[in-house]
Amino acid sequence: MLLSHRRYFAALAFVALAAPLAVGVVRPDGAASVLKEGRRPAPAPSVPESLAGLADLPGQLDAYLKDRFGLRQALLHAYRQIAKPMLGFGGTSVLIGRNGRMFYLGEDTVRQSAGLLMRDQKVSEAAGLVAEVGAALERKGIRFLVAVPPNSATIYQDELPVWAQNRGRDTEYDLLLRSLRARGVETVDLRPAVAAARAGGDVYYRHDTHWTFRGAIAAFNAVAAADGHPDWRIDAESALAPPIVRKGGDLARMVGVEDSATEPARMWDLPPVGTARNLTEGLTPDAEIDAGRPGPTVLILGDSFTASYFPPLLAQHVARAVWMHFQHCAFDWGAIDRYRPDEVWWMPTERALTCDPGARPLDFAAEAAAAK
Repeated sequence: MLLSHRRYFAALAFVALAAPLAVGVVRPDGAASVLKEGRRPAPAPSVPESLAGLADLPGQLDAYLKDRFGLRQALLHAYRQIAKPMLGFGGTSVLIGRNGRMFYLGEDTVRQSAGLLMRDQKVSEAAGLVAEVGAALERKGIRFLVAVPPNSATIYQDELPVWAQNRGRDTEYDLLLRSLRARGVETVDLRPAVAAARAGGDVYYRHDTHWTFRGAIAAFNAVAAADGHPDWRIDAESALAPPIVRKGGDLARMVGVEDSATEPARMWDLPPVGTARNLTEGLTPDAEIDAGRPGPTVLILGDSFTASYFPPLLAQHVARAVWMHFQHCAFDWGAIDRYRPDEVWWMPTERALTCDPGARPLDFAAEAAAAK
């Protein structure tokens, strides 16, 4: 009798383990489900070209499969419902700090802000590639500067537990800026301006990885001033609408409380300017706002921290504001000639300041070879 029950349990266990694999082959979860978590899907593993690459292959393959197995969202939701009463609020992807503020634990974001993660070689490689891009743009007569949006954990250190606070340690942010400046690249440290803006209100959402419109304005003003355009300054109080209730957030979604997490938020109250349109298709299309006035064209190479934030701010002053995803250093170099910018602002967020392994801008090899 007992052996019969064991056979049933074994069959059920096999079905439970095989179901995600089977569904993953027929109908895997798409990239959109991963983007909702505030991160980019892991890329397909590359063919190893060295012993080091071969050693990295299992980790790359594991990350790729984790983002693409079947029933992924359903299983993650079930895990959250089981883990919450057993492990407390938060879980493995989200840290709940003081006053209920949520911090993203993925991609070692909190440890990076604390100075507990220091990937010297990867940061140096990223700085070298960014400097190459800057030099190539300079040869085309295009101004280039780097301004990295900080992690929320970098700005809200006081709301983190003691173990996650930075006690004066250097961080990868510091190392990147030093490496770029040593290579002659113009950089803007956004941390002081964004931190100072906390005096007026939240600069990051409490239940989301992204900064608020107030935080984005503070960063924009810092970049504009460093770029020699103090007249582009945006007054936050004039540009923000009265508070509304904002529901959910990508971090709230990760812990399964998106329906109950709310916070006050102030959206844009900017005058509409020009015509907005997508220049490409896909999940993260290139986009522009054509203000219909004379002036410079500014291209931002960034991620979700700038996509919907910086073009409307720039459009108040420039002729064209263009945004492209930097694709973890593998952006389309051909777009530089298509969009013909006068300035390029490199603005991936802090947790994405290094490049994907082996990533280089598409069609950049000929440009780099011509410089030698």
